[in-house]
Amino acid sequence: MSQNPYRFSKGFIRRMTVVLATAIVVLPAAGIVYGLTLGSDYEAWQGAIATGLMAGGFAVPLIAAAVLGGEAIRRGGGLVGFLFAAGLIAGPTGSVVGIRWLEIAGYVALGLGVVGFFVIGFASKVPMWIGSRDAKVVSWNDPDDGPSSP
Repeated sequence: MSQNPYRFSKGFIRRMTVVLATAIVVLPAAGIVYGLTLGSDYEAWQGAIATGLMAGGFAVPLIAAAVLGGEAIRRGGGLVGFLFAAGLIAGPTGSVVGIRWLEIAGYVALGLGVVGFFVIGFASKVPMWIGSRDAKVVSWNDPDDGPSSP
């Protein structure tokens, strides 16, 4: 059995994955259902609750997962995770609402987050590969590859 390359236990990672994956599905669905039950005559605060559940129910678990993922790899890696998740949300949002600077800043943050995850993962010797685990094209830090891996 290989050593756990992460700072958090496998059990904690598994539990948080279940909690956050459930939240990212259930909360936006609750917002949609609540919004559909409002009908056409509703108060602004009721619409805000529905919108908050839909948008926040997606964004908050996504950001939490990215921050925890970064922290699992390396102390302070949550900043890389936040950068990644914020870019993943801000880039498309800027594109949809027509705010060009938000779109550009979002995609730059996303790119920096991807590079940052690779750098902290490589430095922390986290197994990484391109392609599926069984059919790797390129891999780094994978103990199954033996000494000849790059």
